[in-house]
Amino acid sequence: MIGVVLLGVAGPALADGLPARAPGLWQSTTTVDGPDGQPLANAVDVMTVSCVDALNDQKFFLSNQSACTSLTVSQSGSSYRIDGVCSQNGKPAKIDETLDYADAKDVTLTAKLGQMTVHSQLQWQGECLAGMEPGDEGDIENGAFVKADNINDQANQ
Repeated sequence: MIGVVLLGVAGPALADGLPARAPGLWQSTTTVDGPDGQPLANAVDVMTVSCVDALNDQKFFLSNQSACTSLTVSQSGSSYRIDGVCSQNGKPAKIDETLDYADAKDVTLTAKLGQMTVHSQLQWQGECLAGMEPGDEGDIENGAFVKADNINDQANQ
């Protein structure tokens, strides 16, 4: 669920519409709330990391863009709202997402997917970790990066 929000909800309209994030290591802390507004078990303060560079920054919001049939992006100050319909597991899903840019190193994401609400705090941490390539995503275990995938992998396009 979390990956769907961070990877693949936005379409081509975003390419020129979102501010660039600072290149380097980004940490996301995410909580998913269920229909009752309470956090889901095992979905509280889930931490992941990604390696962002200028070439791959927008891909984190544009991947799987072919799964979206319609998207609109609107801006109010440093807040960007994304609405539309994308396919998830072969079924249409309404996208209702807001990205609030405090600056190029601090972004808050709130997204509603059906009856779920996803809250993510994305913060720049500095240089990408040893062994990371731009586009890599995963987590840190025992002080070392553990790769889950890369935004450039075919499945994310």
